[in-house]
Amino acid sequence: MGAVACVVALAALPLTRTSDNVLRFGLPISAVAVLVLLAALVLGWPRLLPASLVVLGAVYALYLSVEDVALDSLASLFAAGLLVTAELGYWSLEEREDVHVDPGEQLRRLAFVAGLGLAALVTSAALLALADAVDAGGLAVDLLGAAAAAAALLIVVLFARRGVR
Repeated sequence: MGAVACVVALAALPLTRTSDNVLRFGLPISAVAVLVLLAALVLGWPRLLPASLVVLGAVYALYLSVEDVALDSLASLFAAGLLVTAELGYWSLEEREDVHVDPGEQLRRLAFVAGLGLAALVTSAALLALADAVDAGGLAVDLLGAAAAAAALLIVVLFARRGVR
C-alpha cells in the first residue's frame, strides 16, 4: 500500500499548485494513474506499473507546460517520488510470492528504498542547480540534451525489460 500512497501524493503534488484549467484535466488523468497502479498490484501485472508512472509524468508535464513554471525543487521531489513509487510497487508485487526472508530483511529493504529516494532527490537537485548555473544555449546544447534524454529512456527500458523476465 506504500506505492498507492506515493502515487496519490505524487498526483496531488502538481495539482495543489495549479490553476483550474490544469486541475480540470489533471485530476482525471491522475485518477487513471492511481487506477492503473491499483490494477497492477491487485492483478499482479508488473507491466502496468511503469504505465502508471508515465501517466503521472504526463500530469506533471501538463502542469509545467500550461502554468509555464520553471523547474524547481518540486521537480527533484517528483523525480525521487517516482523512483520510490516504482521500488515500492515492484516490492509489493514480489511480496505476492511465497518466499521466506531472513529476519530484518524487510527493514533493510525499506532503508535501501529510503536511501535510494534520498540519493535521487539530492542528485536531481544538484543537476538542476548545475543546469541553472550554466548559461548555455543553442542547437548543440539542445541536441546534447535530447541525446541524454534518449539515453536515459533507453536505460530505463532495458532495466524494466530485465526486471520483468
